[in-house]
Amino acid sequence: MIFLILGGLSLVAATILDMIFRFRMAGKGHRIGLMKRGNFDYREYHKFRAKYGWPAWPVYLMWALYVLGIAFLIAGSFMHFGTHPTRLNQHAT
Repeated sequence: MIFLILGGLSLVAATILDMIFRFRMAGKGHRIGLMKRGNFDYREYHKFRAKYGWPAWPVYLMWALYVLGIAFLIAGSFMHFGTHPTRLNQHAT
């Protein structure tokens, strides 16, 4: 169960970081960043980042959190729901 919670929290943290990047871009006049939804170009963010002196590590942290969140959700679902076969020929006595 802990892996499911960690996976969800990792994905939420990555989504929050993504929204911070989009709002930063919008604050500097790049309005299309908010309208692209999932099609946000991080190369444009890195150009703005270099121009305004923003650090690069939060973008890499966001991608790591996405990967870890998905991995935790997969591992947590296997651990929670199990992969053990059930016996169909059990008789009640």
